Amino acid sequence: MSDINDDTNVDELIQEYLRSAAKGDAAAMHKLADIYYSGLYGSPDYDKAVFWYEKASSNNDADAANKLAYLYLEGEGVNKDIKRAKELFEIAAESGHSAAMNNLGLIYREGLGGEKNIDLAVGWFKKAIERGNDFAIFNLGVLYVDIDKIDDAMQLFKQAIDKKNAQAMVFLAAMYYTGKGVEKNLSKALEYFDMAAQLDDVDGLNSAAYMYERGEGGEQNKIKAAAYRKKVRQIKQV
Repeated sequence: MSDINDDTNVDELIQEYLRSAAKGDAAAMHKLADIYYSGLYGSPDYDKAVFWYEKASSNNDADAANKLAYLYLEGEGVNKDIKRAKELFEIAAESGHSAAMNNLGLIYREGLGGEKNIDLAVGWFKKAIERGNDFAIFNLGVLYVDIDKIDDAMQLFKQAIDKKNAQAMVFLAAMYYTGKGVEKNLSKALEYFDMAAQLDDVDGLNSAAYMYERGEGGEQNKIKAAAYRKKVRQIKQV
């Protein structure tokens, strides 16, 4: 949060936000929710975070609605309620919030809450992409793999990889490793796992290390494998 640094008196800031929120300032409501959710006031207070996200979303704050929807989707600070999450994502999406559009695509793709709808999932992912959401590029690619539109999926994965999406690198690598939807190619699998490893992606590091240890897809390289395993341990200690 840009308003907060090491010298900030959080108590005074909360009082300032409370005064603004009392006047109907949705941004102040949202910032209060963020403070309580993040635990900047001591430890996370999910009840207060949910209260203020609700207030902000009721005052047309699309980002607050998206955050609140995610809490309902995950059951974090509230009882898990996919129906309520979907309603809030829809509210945010109708306001042009690209992350909410992407999240709706995921809900319909996975059939969360019992309603799997590929057409709606594709539609929401495409709207999110049009709004500049890079995550939706990868997610739509996964959907296309599921429905056997491999050529379309490959185009999307390559777009996502150009945008440094490590998930897309790992997913495409796994396709080449297993031969799912493409001709099995261990050399390409290692190439994409290695690309993800260069971005410190844990799955990419572990998978590339596994292949280097065994000499799959290229020459055996136990030194590089050990370096990747060490990097994973360092990341997990942070």
